[in-house]
Amino acid sequence: MDLRSDTRAVLEHLEATVEGGLRKLDDVGVMLELCAQQDNAELFNDTTRVGTGLWKVYKTIRRIQPGTEGYAELEREFGSLINEFREYLASIMEFSDDESLKRFDTIYFGMTQGVMRNLVDLAHDLSCIKDLQRDHL
Repeated sequence: MDLRSDTRAVLEHLEATVEGGLRKLDDVGVMLELCAQQDNAELFNDTTRVGTGLWKVYKTIRRIQPGTEGYAELEREFGSLINEFREYLASIMEFSDDESLKRFDTIYFGMTQGVMRNLVDLAHDLSCIKDLQRDHL
């Protein structure tokens, strides 16, 4: 997908600002571009909100041991957020070209461990974007 110059500028800023850079920079670019083309910043913001929640739950799960009090609840919340996150991604991708749609389908909509890692990586990036938004308010 061809990105407009303003989308590329946003990505350059994010890459320069986020410590360690973004893990899924190109995919964030596709998402930004598609939402901009549809004049739907709210969809990107909603996806970012859910991705941020997913990232926070993931970090918490990694810190505690299975069987610990509340672990099962966190697992359920993680699964719920994964589903909601995918729904938002699917909404964004409704406006995509076939090539980008196939790529997102392979990377984010399968049922493998690799897909789960990809979703977590994308959630990480959106959490970083949310942090930058908070810092600049």
